[in-house]
Amino acid sequence: MKEETKHIYLNNIGIKIGSVFFALLIWMIIINIDDPYKTRTFSVNVETINESALQSVNKVYEVIDGSTASVKVRGKKSVVDKLEASDIRATADLSDLSAVNAVAIKPSLTINVSSEVTLECDQVLKVSLENRASKQVKVTVITEGNPEKGYSIGECIAKPNMIEVSGGESAIRQIDSVRVYLNVNNVSDDFAKRLVPAAYDSDGNKVTSSTLTFSSNSIRVTASVLETKKIPVKVKIIGEPAEGYQYVKTNCLPKEVEIAGKPRILSHVNSVPITLDISGMNTDSRRLEQDILISDYLPENITVLDESATVSIKIVIEQLYKKKIQIAANDIAYSGLDDDYEVIPASDLSNVYVVVTGIASDLRNLNTKTISPYINCKGLGEGTYAMRLRCDVGEECEVLEYPKIKITIRKKKSDKTESTPKPEATKKPTDSEDIIHTPEPTSNDEAGDDTNKDVEYSKDNNE
Repeated sequence: MKEETKHIYLNNIGIKIGSVFFALLIWMIIINIDDPYKTRTFSVNVETINESALQSVNKVYEVIDGSTASVKVRGKKSVVDKLEASDIRATADLSDLSAVNAVAIKPSLTINVSSEVTLECDQVLKVSLENRASKQVKVTVITEGNPEKGYSIGECIAKPNMIEVSGGESAIRQIDSVRVYLNVNNVSDDFAKRLVPAAYDSDGNKVTSSTLTFSSNSIRVTASVLETKKIPVKVKIIGEPAEGYQYVKTNCLPKEVEIAGKPRILSHVNSVPITLDISGMNTDSRRLEQDILISDYLPENITVLDESATVSIKIVIEQLYKKKIQIAANDIAYSGLDDDYEVIPASDLSNVYVVVTGIASDLRNLNTKTISPYINCKGLGEGTYAMRLRCDVGEECEVLEYPKIKITIRKKKSDKTESTPKPEATKKPTDSEDIIHTPEPTSNDEAGDDTNKDVEYSKDNNE
């Protein structure tokens, strides 16, 4: 039985397979000849028309629903299968707005077809209406990126530099600025670009509203590219502080600033000279610390980079004090004395003092050894003289009172066994020397090279 069944299926197998293909071919021919109807659904962007109807009443609109629509197209299969979404137009006539600000969406074909098709859309476009407003806003150019090393972006000019923005009142109220963003990555020469403007609020957020329109949709920006250069800040102090005070130093940060300009002009600028007058200033003066705007001290056509826009300057002024230093006799040197002569102090050296004025930090380091006391004996022969004691207190301090010392100069004894009177011992200065406030200024006498001006009276011939 099984063998008979198998024989039935396999008998004339080629004729059977050919019959199936032939039947399918006949069916396809019949379908194409009949061309049955078919329905397809397309998603289409909705276009608003007759907007002038709202503009005439000074209104603007914003779509809140129905910006896209589903359109059903029914027609012969041969026609419908060839259609695309771009062949269909969906419109909403704003002149037909209802009381609830809605209007029916009407679809239509934008191309001619060989047979009739029907289009259906049961959606509506809903809008919100508000009064129209406008304002003039300055165009701000914002640069993005960094130019080539050694270059900086100079002035960026926008044309037009001011445009009118129109739209709904709520959107216009938010607008604080109109910006264009300029990409300056790796530039080294002047250039120009056209950019699209956008509105921003006071927090820097973009104002997005379909109601907004700009009087110019394209802004031409011309950018100037400058070379950069680092130069030192040089502070010059003029004038004298108040009596009883001394100028110490000036601190300046940063010590260098970066400027930019065209090469021809930039080559002539090598520093930022800042002159400050300290006349009459003391430790309580408000102008001791200042923030200086560098651009005020630069020539025209030279700009300073933002991070170098200001420098902080601190003027150090300190109060002057007096210090009384006791001089030890064995610390006194006698300069300019001929090798054949010797000096014997004729005064009591137990009570010799030098009065010095200066700031506290400088006076603290002064004592009988550090000031190197000496008497200038240049050009003096045998005799007794009243001499001024000199000392070196440095440039920061000043001696107010030089003590007078009586000395005797005589030739050295040839007999070495004869002893020479030793100078009297004096009390060594201690660390507890008094410092007195607010010295009175006095003049200093300097010893000349040819004439010893420290001699108070001439040689005593009777001694």
